[in-house]
Amino acid sequence: MYQIWHDLRHALRLLRKTPGFTAVAILTLGLGLGTCTAIYTVVYGVLLRPLPYPQPDRIMQLWQITARTTQGQFSDPNYDDLCDQNHTFESMAAFSVNVTSVTGGASPVRVTYAGISRDMLRVLGMRPRLGRAFTPDEQVLGANPAVLVSHGFWREQLGSNPDLSGITLKFDDRTYDVIGVMPQEFRVPADAQLWVPRELEPRLPSRTAHNWRVIGRLRDGATLQQARNDLRGIAQRLKQQYGDDTTMVDVAVVPLHDQLVGRVRPLLLILLGAVGCLLLVACANVVNLLLTRATTRQRELAVRAALGASRVQLLTPFLSESFVLAIAGGLLGVLVASVGVRGLLQMEPGGLPRLDDIAVSWPVLAFAFAVSLVTALLLGVLAATRAMKADTFARLKESQRTMAGGASSRLRSALVVVQLAVSLVLLIGAGLLGRSFLHLMQQRTGFRTEHLVTMELAGSASAGNEAEALLRRRIGFHDEIQALLRTLPGVTEVGGIDAFPLTGFGADGWFLILNGTPPPRDFDEFVAMIRNKERAGSAEFRIASPGYFKTMGIPLIRGRLFEERDTIDAPHVAVINEALAKSRWPDRDPIGLQIEYGNMDGDLRPYTIVGIVADTRDGGIAAAPSPMFYGNARQRPRGVATFTIVAHTTGEPSDLIGRAGQIVRMLDPDVPPRFRTIRQIVGQSVADRRFSLVLLTAFAGSALLLAVIGIYGVMSYVVTLRTQEIGVRVALGAKPGDIARLVLGQGARLIVAGLVIGLIGAGLLTRLLSTMLFEITPTDPVTYAAVAGVLALTAVAACQVPAWRATRVDPLTALRSE
Repeated sequence: MYQIWHDLRHALRLLRKTPGFTAVAILTLGLGLGTCTAIYTVVYGVLLRPLPYPQPDRIMQLWQITARTTQGQFSDPNYDDLCDQNHTFESMAAFSVNVTSVTGGASPVRVTYAGISRDMLRVLGMRPRLGRAFTPDEQVLGANPAVLVSHGFWREQLGSNPDLSGITLKFDDRTYDVIGVMPQEFRVPADAQLWVPRELEPRLPSRTAHNWRVIGRLRDGATLQQARNDLRGIAQRLKQQYGDDTTMVDVAVVPLHDQLVGRVRPLLLILLGAVGCLLLVACANVVNLLLTRATTRQRELAVRAALGASRVQLLTPFLSESFVLAIAGGLLGVLVASVGVRGLLQMEPGGLPRLDDIAVSWPVLAFAFAVSLVTALLLGVLAATRAMKADTFARLKESQRTMAGGASSRLRSALVVVQLAVSLVLLIGAGLLGRSFLHLMQQRTGFRTEHLVTMELAGSASAGNEAEALLRRRIGFHDEIQALLRTLPGVTEVGGIDAFPLTGFGADGWFLILNGTPPPRDFDEFVAMIRNKERAGSAEFRIASPGYFKTMGIPLIRGRLFEERDTIDAPHVAVINEALAKSRWPDRDPIGLQIEYGNMDGDLRPYTIVGIVADTRDGGIAAAPSPMFYGNARQRPRGVATFTIVAHTTGEPSDLIGRAGQIVRMLDPDVPPRFRTIRQIVGQSVADRRFSLVLLTAFAGSALLLAVIGIYGVMSYVVTLRTQEIGVRVALGAKPGDIARLVLGQGARLIVAGLVIGLIGAGLLTRLLSTMLFEITPTDPVTYAAVAGVLALTAVAACQVPAWRATRVDPLTALRSE
């Protein structure tokens, strides 16, 4: 231990004598280790950290599989049969997710809430932190409404009141008694703040419905594959028994952890690989610095060896110095990681799961320390073994410049080649994402993307209790808001829709083409009639107000739009888009056809198609337009508790938000609106891609900077080593151009080698980005050529200064210096 302490003190003294070298090495390692630790922090919190439930690996998410191999939610009867007939799950639970406006807390607030079945808490192995869970009497149709609240809602809206007796919340036309507060780590579904019994709503008998998400806990001893086989058998028996009455042919069983993080896993692993490459480039730079530094110590090593020092004693100073540098770089890296994690979370577009689990914790610090130790070991061993390569007599005999050549120079050159190759791979990845993003933003959305403000209204807690009165009140409330918005200065058009494009909401379902036949008398008859596929079809279902299409700038292709005469008591009319018209009626004009779409809102009155509008990209800018069916909000408001009103203004959209908010508060202060501009919505829809692009570009830019510094350092050192040779050449008549070509030629060989290796590596590794690219292939030749050209020019520019210095060598000075 005394010897180790002595070596560390000696290393510290040597590093203090060369502050420039020490600062560059520590900053380089700090950048590499810090970015690597920051991304690992996110990876650990999202991918590696277990879910905060007992035996989380036994909790599964279930999805219904249809004949079209699509995953979906379950109907009530199919869910009940899975619960009753399975042999591999000890319990199952169903839940739905909704958005509403809630009063009764500190202020009216818009929240996400979930309707959960009776075994939900049992599946997750959780209990309320405060209060109690639902009783069986509260989990039946017609029971007194009760609600569990999240820890955050309890703290922010209920003032952390430990006495829950007498606290009520009002939403969805019911008054709920608050009976319990869930633990802070309870997050199923992820955004929910309130939980109510799903049994308060009536069951739907249709097996073709898609209303419930399902999770389950495996029995002890049951495996994932056994569960899949078990549920697949049940699905196949139900299909044989009910035929076209059910669309379920299989059941997907996915571990809940994989379900939560599966979408972001490829991105995070790619980013972790990218920062690993950046750390590799940083370490290569530090190795080059250490090799250069070791060159100046070869005579010292020779003297030590001549005095009898063992190889271990010669190796220890290098390891000590590398250890000090790596630990200092690691400490700086932890600071960089702490700042970087905060920056990542601020940049994060909102789609990253488990954000509350992301923090610089002890496992993350252990990772940073382990990486620092490995880095120290590799740096020290590599530098020491190269420094001790020659024999003692040769080191005492040779000059410093002669000793610096040979294997050490070749290693430095190889490290530069690796730096350039790795940087090229990262730059090509960033280039592919950049070109893909440009292609994406050039796509036509089918609607205006300027001067639009959206106002999302999540239900009215003060609406009437009777069904007909509630519907008419809802129509009047939305109409009155739109009418008042039209009176504001600069507002030209106002409309509304239940699921705004690019927001990820909306639903699809089956419709029935009546062709003059009477509409079904009840829902069972409707289900029976859609078995005839010649008379059935499927499309996205939306409810829009009369002014919606003009406000959004969606052109009318044929027919007419909704008009004032289309009231709730008039014949119900609908508008469809071109995609639906071409896919379902390619050989005829669908205008005038009667359509039954009762499975979407329970209303069996038929629609008459009166118009066809242009397609829009509702599901995402990268997604093709879907067949779309628009009902009239004034005629079919049932189920439209969440409605988005959109206004087109000639001025700045942000100027309209304050006045629009005053209108809503005047009409109903219990409905908190959510405002967004169309730019924010479009930006949010591509935020994941922008996030990936920004991070990979930052890593690639950092790697490029380190690589350029590396090649500059090597070429500068080469010029120093060859000063005498250059002096001889000048004395023999070599011109400055000849000397410059000599230096640049050596640099060009390194650059070409790095480009060739980098292009091969990029061709293999960028295929991992294929799912993140839009209209760009992973081997796009334009990107490869452009990025390789930029890297080559940048590297050549880095060689210019050493080449210029070489042309300024004085031959007399160079010859005397030996």
